[in-house]
Amino acid sequence: MDRRYFLTHGSAVAGVSAIALTSMIAGGAAQTAKRIYIVQSYEKGHVCGEPQAEGILSALASGGWNVGVNLTVRSYYMDTYRTNGTPEAMQREGSKALEEIAEFKPDIVFVLDDAAVKFVMLPLIGRPDIAVVFSGMNGQPEMYDQQKKYMDSWERPGSNVTGVYEKLYAAQSLKVMAQAIPALRSGKAVMITDFSPTGNGLTKQFELELRDSDIPWEVRRVKDWADYKTLIQTLNDDASVKAIYPVALTLTTETGERYAAAQIYDWTIANSRKPEMAINYFFARMGLFGGAVVNFGAMGKLVGQ
Repeated sequence: MDRRYFLTHGSAVAGVSAIALTSMIAGGAAQTAKRIYIVQSYEKGHVCGEPQAEGILSALASGGWNVGVNLTVRSYYMDTYRTNGTPEAMQREGSKALEEIAEFKPDIVFVLDDAAVKFVMLPLIGRPDIAVVFSGMNGQPEMYDQQKKYMDSWERPGSNVTGVYEKLYAAQSLKVMAQAIPALRSGKAVMITDFSPTGNGLTKQFELELRDSDIPWEVRRVKDWADYKTLIQTLNDDASVKAIYPVALTLTTETGERYAAAQIYDWTIANSRKPEMAINYFFARMGLFGGAVVNFGAMGKLVGQ
């Protein structure tokens, strides 16, 4: 089969490739049982990873692929935000997932978010027996292509890999915040990122998406929990800061524990005096002020299509 798959943004329509795939399923391909393997970068139930996985399965079911009928699903959770946050631990988790993939022999491997992209997708590039579909990629597709060649172009990636790049819509989010907080236009927003694979990707995305913004902004990076708490207090005292965009989502504490979104945002909401922008709907539900956000469930559905 001619692989005419398309890299696309989280908001885009699925395009010709999805229509062709759906037609194949309707034509009878769904009668043959298939296996898929979903690798999530984070822990089970994470508010970024789980909606993507649910969206994937929903789209496949709409196309005639039903779990327990003609579809077998196995999942792996790398837990890189709470437990396995070091590069060595991420590499170990990626290796474990690759061992299970070798045993399970899936038809498609879905990799969700950047740790899974880096440590599972890259080793599978070029495999003729497995198709790989990524979701929630924050690092630039070209950056991963430089590490291991998989992409001829966005329109026609080639190789055995395609997927959905997670655009932040940061410029739109700033405009939404400026409508709610008019003083933002005469002040600035501060984006806060960590040094995880996703944090590195988010930092670059802010630089790309906001380079033409007429609303002032800057990125501040934090290396650990103590650094984050100090920064929040500093921003509280800075009258020029009118909003923050906190996406430092995995931070090591002074005692060696690792905090993820739940602990970080609970503390932030209790201690920050600046309105927060949220990267997705579920973080707004956790108490962040809001903004224009990515629908992770819809992104998963696009990936499934």
